[in-house]
This record gives sequence, C-alpha cells and structure tokens, in this order.
Amino acid sequence: MAGRTRRKLTNTGTIPPSSKTKTFDSWCRKCMQMKSSSQFYDATDHLLDANGKMSICKDCINDLFMTTLQSEIDLNRTFLKVCRMLNIAYNEEAIGATLKHKETIENKGTIVENLFSIYKMKIVSVAKRDISRDASVIDLTFCEPQFYTQINPITEDDEGDVVDVKKRWGTNYTDEQYDWLEFELSNWQKSHKCDTQAEETLLIEICHKKLEIRTEREGGKAAASKVKELQDLMKTANVDPAKTAIAGGGKSQDTFSSFIKTIENEDPAEYYKDKELFKDFDNIGWYFRKYITRPLKNFITQSRDFNIEYDDGDDDDDFTVEESIVSSQEE
Repeated sequence: MAGRTRRKLTNTGTIPPSSKTKTFDSWCRKCMQMKSSSQFYDATDHLLDANGKMSICKDCINDLFMTTLQSEIDLNRTFLKVCRMLNIAYNEEAIGATLKHKETIENKGTIVENLFSIYKMKIVSVAKRDISRDASVIDLTFCEPQFYTQINPITEDDEGDVVDVKKRWGTNYTDEQYDWLEFELSNWQKSHKCDTQAEETLLIEICHKKLEIRTEREGGKAAASKVKELQDLMKTANVDPAKTAIAGGGKSQDTFSSFIKTIENEDPAEYYKDKELFKDFDNIGWYFRKYITRPLKNFITQSRDFNIEYDDGDDDDDFTVEESIVSSQEE
C-alpha cells in the first residue's frame, strides 16, 4: 500500500512525456504569444530571423492574407501586399502554380484554408529549380516586381507628375496609396460629372475618405463613423446611389416644376389674335350652365328646364345666366 501510494504521488507530480517534447520556443510578434517552432514558416530573411523561423506565426499570416484579400479583392495585389509586409519574394509563376494546386485540391472535395502556405512552398520550388541553372545563392526576400513600378504614377523619372500628384493628395501617403487614389479618382471621373473645381474637390474628398475606411479595416478597426461621413460627402456631391438611380431613370426630384420649365423653354404657348376662339376650349362654361346655373334657375324661378343632354345647337350655350333667367320668365 505504501509503495503504491508513493508511486501515485510521484506520477502526479511529474510532467507527462508528451509535454516534455512540446516546447514553446518561438515568439510571434503579431499575436504576441510563445508557440512551437513548427507553427512558424522557415525564414526568408536569415539576417533578421537568426533562429531560422519567421517572426510571425502561420495562423497570423493566414489571417493577414484573408484580411488583405477582403480589401484588395484581386489575388495578385493581395499576394504583392502581403509579400511586401513579410519580406517574402513575390513571384507570379509561383502564384499561378499556387492557384493550380488549389484547384486540384478543391476538385477532390477539400477546402483550401491556407492559400499562403501553398505559395510559400511554391516559391521555394521555383527558387530551387532556378538555382540548378544559376549557381547564385537562393534569395527569397522581397523585391519590387517590374510591372508594379511601371504602373506606379510616382516615379523618379517623371518629377512633374510626382509634384502634381502630391499637390492633389498631399505628401503623407505611400506610393501604393498614391496609385490607389489616382485609380479611384479616375473611376469617379468616368462615371460622374466633374467639370467644376467644386465637383472635383468633392470627388477628391470622397477618395480620401474611402482610403481612410480601407486603412481602418486593414488594421482590424471598425469604420462605421467614417462610412457615415462618406455617405454625407456623396450626398453633398450628388453621387449617392439614390440620386444616381433617379438620374439614370430619367426622373427628377422636382418633377412638376421641371416639366413646366421644359414646356416654357422648349414649347411655349402660341399666340392667338381671336381670344374668344379658345376661351373655353374644354367647354367648362357649358357644364357650368347645364349643371349649376340651370338647377338654380329652376329653383328660383320655378321653371321646369330638365334638358341636360348636350346639344351642339343649343342656343342656351350663348346665353348668360341673367339672359337665361329672363328667357325662362318670358316663356
């Protein structure tokens, strides 16, 4: 009994063998937690990541990729932005191989949850293949792609454009943000009127506000207040969806006044010398005489004029109320 009791106490006080082998020796600077080195990708920048592992864990990188994809929509720009942030090589061939690999997996009925993990393997494969042709050392750090620098409006070769862009947007943006603002403004100018300085100023402010919302969401912050400010700006600029739908449907908010204005400007009323010709075009006078004057005349004079049918030759149409009363009295 005593031996059993001592053995039970000993087992209770020891650490299980599985916990001994699982060591938490790597720190993630994104979630700020100690994790196992198996939860980190191999480092691409060995100068900074001396332990051979990246300083951000796999889960945080995947979350970062999905958040960026929601704001960018385009996969190529998403890979470009994430690779730039993590200092990982950007390779279009590896992206194509990643998407093909993803399609193959999904055709087997499996959902791909970590697309960046596949990309990380593909850039290593591409680099190892290329080193067989070139004896240079494998470099998996980020290098700005040639196509991006070509479409970037902020270049050293065109200082005039740089000055114009910075005058329009200010000097506190990155090259990528200048590129996004210019692209966004051009889209607004294509679909909405921008002939005056006031209209252009409002469209520029809308672009500023959209970039602020984009930045807030990338940082994981709520942007409800900024969205409300954007809606107010769009209403001021008359580019909110409600007014755009009205304009697209050929309608107007002040329909009747616009209709009258159009008639007066485009199709004015003609002038007639014979004023009596169209004095009572709708024959309201006849209706008044038949259904108002005639009953009153019958009531007052005790006459019995019950002829209410319309008669083109009715002489009563040419009589005034007084003449009709006198006529009935004479009869």
